[in-house]
Amino acid sequence: MGEVVTPSGEIEELYRGGWKQDPDAVRANILEVAREVFAEKGLSGARIQEIAALTKTSKRMIYYYFGDKEGLYRAALEEAYQEMRRSEDALDLTQVPPVEALRQLAEFTFDHHRNAVNFVRLVTIENIHHGEHMQQSDGIVGQNSSAIRLLENIYARGCELGLFRRGLTALELHWHISALCYFNVSNRATFSRIFGDDLFQEKGQQMLRRHVGDMILRFVMRTDTDKGRTVLNALDDGRKINPGILKFLDVWDGKWATLAPGATPADRRLKFEAIAREMRLETPPGIETDDEHWIDSEGGPVRVRIFRHSGGGSQAALIYMHGGGFMQGSPETHWDITSRIAAWNRQTVISVDYSLAPEHPYPLAFQQCVAVVEWARDNAASLGIDPARLAVGGDSAGGNLAAVTALKGREIGLPLRAQMLVYPVCDFDRSRPSYSENANGPLLRVAGMAENNALYCADVEKLNTDPFIAPLAASSHAGLPPAFVAVAQYDPLRDSGRAYADAVKTAGGDVTVDDGAGLIHGYLRALEYCPESETALRRMCAWLKEKCA
Repeated sequence: MGEVVTPSGEIEELYRGGWKQDPDAVRANILEVAREVFAEKGLSGARIQEIAALTKTSKRMIYYYFGDKEGLYRAALEEAYQEMRRSEDALDLTQVPPVEALRQLAEFTFDHHRNAVNFVRLVTIENIHHGEHMQQSDGIVGQNSSAIRLLENIYARGCELGLFRRGLTALELHWHISALCYFNVSNRATFSRIFGDDLFQEKGQQMLRRHVGDMILRFVMRTDTDKGRTVLNALDDGRKINPGILKFLDVWDGKWATLAPGATPADRRLKFEAIAREMRLETPPGIETDDEHWIDSEGGPVRVRIFRHSGGGSQAALIYMHGGGFMQGSPETHWDITSRIAAWNRQTVISVDYSLAPEHPYPLAFQQCVAVVEWARDNAASLGIDPARLAVGGDSAGGNLAAVTALKGREIGLPLRAQMLVYPVCDFDRSRPSYSENANGPLLRVAGMAENNALYCADVEKLNTDPFIAPLAASSHAGLPPAFVAVAQYDPLRDSGRAYADAVKTAGGDVTVDDGAGLIHGYLRALEYCPESETALRRMCAWLKEKCA
């Protein structure tokens, strides 16, 4: 049993009730409990004996570590601020474009305050004490100076690019962000009593969160430059998203909100599969869905699920690659899309369950998709499809895989009738205007894209120059099959898809572009809620049917 001499000279046990000596753990446990008690009862109402009773140590040990109650209170306050600053540092916004970085910081602050209610309560209590305890703590002042330095960096970069108006200070910006986010928690009880709690439900909080980002950007953006006006116009346009999409987002965001913080790619896959099962629509009549095959490839074995119209005969076939950021998704998550293509076009859709990053990075998924097309051609008779009427298609990351498969098909002499690309990833250039205009989606956010892309291909140079990763990087886009490129007005990837369409068209190719007015990335998931989503899919099907006739 260990022991230590306290300032009073008494012997204090360090092994109470199985609590093994670990000074850092003891101190952290005391602070954790103290924050709860101080936040609930204030400095004057809290009692050291009560705090000790809730810890794995004792009253004497609290005095040993912190001197007195006020010392413990100051330490709890310091730790609360340090925790927030550590979370801010983890954002790593120094390389993020300034408009996106400012929004991320504002929305991070909203999320932090919303989830760290005790932090706001402690700050409120310290204001009651006129900040006198903070004045005695050099640590709090030092920690908070980092927040100002972060804002100074973001603001300076925005000014240099001609996006932010000059004459402001980082301190002003910090005040505005803090004020909006602090009120959301500090006045929640009284506001709810007077006006009801709708704004504090999940939907209301998501709306307010975005409003905070919008307001800060409106405050700082220049209105006398094209760049500044473009961003502000995008904020206004965000109010014109198709109402059906907004209904879908209420359901979609609500289901994803239950995903635990820090979820791994594997966790997200399981969640995506579960949500897709819950939201799956009834399969159209006359569509056979039970046929599966495993195909060998250079990238390893790959499963496909066949969606075939029961009308029989030698059918046109679409090899479809699902979306999911190269890290999630399956033929089952995209069932509603592929089953409707098969039904409406009375054709066969071969949905590819390619290997997912980060466990299976490039080039495995690409190799598998090419192998599936070759397999479909070689086994056309047994599959009941016409090898002369093959097409590739996909959405998002799947659109990328469809496009690079078409490029490879040109190289190896694999004839394809069409490539149907739905809000595709055609390159990884995040300087395109659509990235700043739609940095926060909806549904797809720019934050974290670089990290996710690195999981698919960690070599940044290769990511941007290999045409079988970024199809826009191909030296030539001549000789490719006709392309249908469906983009969405409020999608960060919009301009990437448009650029690919322009490249194919410039090379003399047959290109149809669907602008997706009022729509967002992933809009085909909203078939149940948004009539325009179904209308857009029917346009794609009509085009595909014509090209594969």
